[in-house]
Amino acid sequence: MTEILLNKDAFNIAEDDLLVKDVPYGLAVVSHKISDEKLPIRFLYREEPSSDYPDSGWRLFSGYEDDEYTNNPENFSIYSLTRLANFQPEIDGDMLYSPIGSVFEKTPNSDQFELVSDWSIPNE
Repeated sequence: MTEILLNKDAFNIAEDDLLVKDVPYGLAVVSHKISDEKLPIRFLYREEPSSDYPDSGWRLFSGYEDDEYTNNPENFSIYSLTRLANFQPEIDGDMLYSPIGSVFEKTPNSDQFELVSDWSIPNE
Protein backbone atom coordinates (compact mmCIF):
# COMPACT_ATOMS: atom_id res chain seq x y z
CA MET A 1 0.00 0.00 0.00
CA THR A 2 1.24 3.46 -0.91
CA GLU A 3 1.57 5.98 1.91
CA ILE A 4 -0.57 9.06 1.47
CA LEU A 5 0.81 12.27 2.91
CA LEU A 6 -1.94 14.35 4.49
CA ASN A 7 -1.73 17.77 6.07
CA LYS A 8 -4.30 17.07 8.79
CA ASP A 9 -4.11 20.70 9.98
CA ALA A 10 -5.33 22.04 6.62
CA PHE A 11 -8.94 22.20 7.82
CA ASN A 12 -7.90 24.38 10.78
CA ILE A 13 -5.55 26.88 9.09
CA ALA A 14 -6.72 30.31 7.95
CA GLU A 15 -7.34 30.32 4.20
CA ASP A 16 -4.69 33.04 3.64
CA ASP A 17 -2.06 30.89 5.38
CA LEU A 18 -2.50 27.84 3.14
CA LEU A 19 0.57 27.17 0.99
CA VAL A 20 -0.90 25.56 -2.15
CA LYS A 21 -2.81 28.20 -4.09
CA ASP A 22 -2.60 27.15 -7.76
CA VAL A 23 -6.09 25.67 -7.92
CA PRO A 24 -9.37 26.91 -9.39
CA TYR A 25 -11.55 29.20 -7.32
CA GLY A 26 -14.60 27.55 -5.81
CA LEU A 27 -16.02 25.31 -3.17
CA ALA A 28 -16.57 21.56 -2.98
CA VAL A 29 -18.85 19.25 -1.02
CA VAL A 30 -16.67 17.08 1.24
CA SER A 31 -17.49 14.02 3.33
CA HIS A 32 -16.92 14.36 7.07
CA LYS A 33 -14.91 11.14 6.78
CA ILE A 34 -12.31 13.43 5.18
CA SER A 35 -12.76 16.73 7.01
CA ASP A 36 -13.48 15.37 10.51
CA GLU A 37 -11.99 11.87 10.58
CA LYS A 38 -9.02 12.91 8.37
CA LEU A 39 -9.28 9.92 6.03
CA PRO A 40 -7.61 10.46 2.64
CA ILE A 41 -9.56 11.49 -0.43
CA ARG A 42 -9.91 8.41 -2.64
CA PHE A 43 -12.86 9.25 -4.87
CA LEU A 44 -14.00 12.52 -6.41
CA TYR A 45 -16.24 13.60 -9.21
CA ARG A 46 -17.36 16.85 -10.76
CA GLU A 47 -21.01 17.50 -11.49
CA GLU A 48 -22.91 20.56 -12.64
CA PRO A 49 -22.31 23.18 -9.91
CA SER A 50 -25.09 24.32 -7.61
CA SER A 51 -26.13 27.95 -7.96
CA ASP A 52 -26.54 28.31 -4.18
CA TYR A 53 -22.90 29.28 -3.54
CA PRO A 54 -19.64 29.52 -5.55
CA ASP A 55 -19.73 25.77 -6.13
CA SER A 56 -17.08 24.13 -8.31
CA GLY A 57 -19.17 20.98 -8.75
CA TRP A 58 -16.55 18.78 -7.05
CA ARG A 59 -17.76 16.10 -4.59
CA LEU A 60 -15.09 14.31 -2.51
CA PHE A 61 -15.25 11.01 -0.64
CA SER A 62 -12.95 8.73 1.33
CA GLY A 63 -14.45 5.60 -0.20
CA TYR A 64 -15.80 4.45 3.17
CA GLU A 65 -19.19 6.15 2.85
CA ASP A 66 -22.10 3.75 2.37
CA ASP A 67 -25.47 4.73 0.88
CA GLU A 68 -26.99 5.55 4.27
CA TYR A 69 -24.07 7.86 5.13
CA THR A 70 -24.08 9.51 1.69
CA ASN A 71 -27.84 10.14 1.75
CA ASN A 72 -27.56 12.23 4.93
CA PRO A 73 -26.57 15.82 4.03
CA GLU A 74 -25.40 16.40 7.60
CA ASN A 75 -22.42 14.13 6.83
CA PHE A 76 -20.99 16.70 4.41
CA SER A 77 -19.53 20.19 4.61
CA ILE A 78 -18.39 22.75 2.07
CA TYR A 79 -14.70 23.63 1.74
CA SER A 80 -12.57 25.58 -0.71
CA LEU A 81 -10.59 23.75 -3.36
CA THR A 82 -7.51 25.51 -1.96
CA ARG A 83 -8.06 23.90 1.44
CA LEU A 84 -8.48 20.45 -0.14
CA ALA A 85 -5.30 20.78 -2.19
CA ASN A 86 -3.46 21.68 1.01
CA PHE A 87 -4.94 18.70 2.87
CA GLN A 88 -3.88 16.17 0.23
CA PRO A 89 -1.33 17.59 -2.23
CA GLU A 90 -2.09 14.87 -4.81
CA ILE A 91 -5.31 16.79 -5.42
CA ASP A 92 -3.68 19.36 -7.66
CA GLY A 93 -4.75 22.16 -9.93
CA ASP A 94 -4.50 20.03 -13.06
CA MET A 95 -7.02 17.55 -11.67
CA LEU A 96 -9.31 20.25 -10.28
CA TYR A 97 -9.47 22.03 -13.65
CA SER A 98 -10.97 18.87 -15.20
CA PRO A 99 -14.37 19.35 -16.85
CA ILE A 100 -17.80 18.55 -15.46
CA GLY A 101 -18.35 14.79 -15.68
CA SER A 102 -14.78 13.95 -14.61
CA VAL A 103 -14.38 11.14 -12.08
CA PHE A 104 -11.13 10.16 -10.32
CA GLU A 105 -10.27 7.30 -7.99
CA LYS A 106 -7.22 6.24 -6.04
CA THR A 107 -7.14 2.65 -4.90
CA PRO A 108 -5.17 1.68 -1.77
CA ASN A 109 -2.44 0.07 -3.92
CA SER A 110 -2.15 2.92 -6.41
CA ASP A 111 0.46 5.69 -6.48
CA GLN A 112 -1.81 8.18 -8.19
CA PHE A 113 -5.39 9.07 -9.02
CA GLU A 114 -6.79 7.50 -12.16
CA LEU A 115 -9.52 8.80 -14.41
CA VAL A 116 -12.59 6.55 -14.06
CA SER A 117 -14.67 5.74 -17.13
CA ASP A 118 -17.01 3.02 -15.82
CA TRP A 119 -18.97 5.10 -13.28
CA SER A 120 -21.62 7.72 -13.87
CA ILE A 121 -22.59 10.66 -11.71
CA PRO A 122 -25.85 9.92 -9.87
CA ASN A 123 -29.00 11.78 -10.84
CA GLU A 124 -30.70 13.71 -8.07
